[in-house]
Amino acid sequence: MLRLDLASALVKPLLAGLLTLTTGEPATGAAEPGAAEPGAAGPAAPAVAAPEPAVDPRFDVSAISEYNLPPAPRAGCEAELAKAGAQFKASPLEMHWNRSRDFLCGAKQVVRYQRGPAAIRYSSSPRVTCTVALALLRFEAIVQEEAERVFGRKVTSIEQMGTYNCREIAAYDGWVSQHSFAHAIDVKRFVLKGGREISVQKHYGRGPDAPAHKEGQFLRAVARRVVSEGVFHVVLTPNFDRAHHNHFHLDLAAYVVDGT
Repeated sequence: MLRLDLASALVKPLLAGLLTLTTGEPATGAAEPGAAEPGAAGPAAPAVAAPEPAVDPRFDVSAISEYNLPPAPRAGCEAELAKAGAQFKASPLEMHWNRSRDFLCGAKQVVRYQRGPAAIRYSSSPRVTCTVALALLRFEAIVQEEAERVFGRKVTSIEQMGTYNCREIAAYDGWVSQHSFAHAIDVKRFVLKGGREISVQKHYGRGPDAPAHKEGQFLRAVARRVVSEGVFHVVLTPNFDRAHHNHFHLDLAAYVVDGT
């Protein structure tokens, strides 16, 4: 997966160049123990169903970068959500061209996520891809673990600022926002049991070091863990740019950006 560091992500000319990945042929070498000799008959491989295409074939997307395409559906995703104890409903989001007809918006596998086993409420139920809903389960677990560690109590609710929005990334022409596919969520505030509020804008701070207060330590710990554990691929915070001065942006793009 392509990884963009903070410095490169802030330099637009370099950012565009970093989208081009160089792919090589698989390395050759000695066969692993037990591998069949070339030409030797072996057991038949089990039949695997072809994955569902990410985009309806009626759309001609030949000129669109793979990084600007809607995410492919994840087989069995809804079953994983249900097994994990999540409450959700299918919420179809029809795929369509943006106004200028140069990129697509929408996605094939979208749900209205209502509640997970961490028992956190949202200011409004996020409408996200199923894979983002799965990521929210782990995100919420991290939030609860850090809240109990730092404050000795759990988070009861999260204020989110939005998920689906058909648009490019602000200030980066030609880069399609993952919000266009409901493949992202913006988180503004956490509320602890008892009513104590933790605001990304007020408490995250700026610079590499966490603030001395508990709120800042909590937010920094959550952001670091989300990155280090690969819960979301892109994590943007007030340290990234002015556009994210008041929220965490979390998404599952086909590249990685650590904006903590």
